[in-house]
Amino acid sequence: MGENSNKIIDPVEWWESFNDPTLNALLKEAAQQNLSLQQTALRIYQLQAQLGISDAALLPTAALNASYSNNRNSGLQEIVNDSNNLVVRNAMVQMSWELDFWGKSRRGIQSSLNSYLSGVAAFYSADVSLTADVANTYINIRNNEALIAVAKTNLELQKESLRIANARFKYGATSMLDLSQAQAQYEQTKARIPELIASLKKTQHAMSILLGEPPDYYEKKYGNTKGSLRPPTELGVGMPIDLLRRRPDVLQAELNAASQSALIGVNKAQLFPTFTLGGTFGYANSNYGNLTSANLFSWGNNSSGVSAGVYLPLFYRGAIVDQVRVQDAIFQQSLLAYQNQVLNAQKEVEDSLITISTTKSSVEDYTRGVTAAKSAADLALERYKAGQNDYTTVITAQQSLLNLENSLVQTKSNELIGYVGAFKALGGGWTAQMTPPKLPETMVAEMNDRTDWGSVINKTGDPVNVKAGKLVVPNPPTPPQDMKPTQGSTAP
Repeated sequence: MGENSNKIIDPVEWWESFNDPTLNALLKEAAQQNLSLQQTALRIYQLQAQLGISDAALLPTAALNASYSNNRNSGLQEIVNDSNNLVVRNAMVQMSWELDFWGKSRRGIQSSLNSYLSGVAAFYSADVSLTADVANTYINIRNNEALIAVAKTNLELQKESLRIANARFKYGATSMLDLSQAQAQYEQTKARIPELIASLKKTQHAMSILLGEPPDYYEKKYGNTKGSLRPPTELGVGMPIDLLRRRPDVLQAELNAASQSALIGVNKAQLFPTFTLGGTFGYANSNYGNLTSANLFSWGNNSSGVSAGVYLPLFYRGAIVDQVRVQDAIFQQSLLAYQNQVLNAQKEVEDSLITISTTKSSVEDYTRGVTAAKSAADLALERYKAGQNDYTTVITAQQSLLNLENSLVQTKSNELIGYVGAFKALGGGWTAQMTPPKLPETMVAEMNDRTDWGSVINKTGDPVNVKAGKLVVPNPPTPPQDMKPTQGSTAP
């Protein structure tokens, strides 16, 4: 790791370190109302339902089968009773159970469970990204506001310079060239302001969408607020390689690989014999012997049976072997994706720390530069008023001041964005819990009106509580045994 490897910020509730109440309020709204985040949350409940389907594969299947038939026979046929109608009634319970000798169902449940947990991790990964997006968008809003303020301040300065140049021209103390240069500079700065305002409006619109609201929402509610963003004064100390394990996207990649590993076992199990047990019990009768529906359920009409079966693929085995190979290749891809995710996480941390270090130094340099540029601009204008230099010197000094002030504003924003990037790179805002998120109550009510969700949605209790068992992912998570790199590969 580089020289900044020990400069790690505590990512828990990192936004509080910026000391900006408006930012805190925006993040709270986004967490509750962002539509993309709600979509990710809904996928968790989709995966939980899928897990229930997989879990049912371990249990016997049972079904009730009842039937009634009335068959009319030709009068030319000889039948055993006086009626030309043959009536048959039955009510049977049928059961079947596939014995999970080779672990196909258990591995299927394992795959579904890891997919479910991956969905939970995906939600928290989206939440971390959303928090960073809101913070960066807010920083850009304040950046645009500051650039507009700089442009307006310099416009007033240039307006005064234009007045002086015009007065000197009227008294014949200077040429038309000075007046034209002053006018051109003033109009150029003036034309820049509408562009900055347009950029501000677009950024405000983007923030409104992040909040799950119409484009004009931010301006109406927060347009008159003043920002108080300040970079954190201290950096915590830690080891990035340890803290990276708290990133939900890294955990998500890990769980995806574990889920895919289980699918290899599901397909391998199909190469072996499948054993099934079956049974039936019920009642049946017909109108032979004058039996009626009234005595259908008498003990003398009971019927039962048991069965056992075995299924072994023969000519299809080659296709199953190829399917195993397909799943194994996908698993190897998921291993590489996991390793790549870890490497990218390390890169993002180091990049953010470099940004913080360089921008902090640049802010100090630009601050000194702005102070010097203001002095130079004032002196150039005073000397021009006294006739000691031409207007080109004034333009150069004022343009230098404008450029330096813009650079200072932008660099301060970049420093803040660097901190946001560091927090995001460390999984900022996630406490490594795997608690399924809560959906808005109005959405839950709408879903329950359509479908019986029972107590599945917004259920409180253990972080993970599913039919296959209770599983709490440790912090930091431990890579599953199935995810050990193959020989010749390098573990991250």
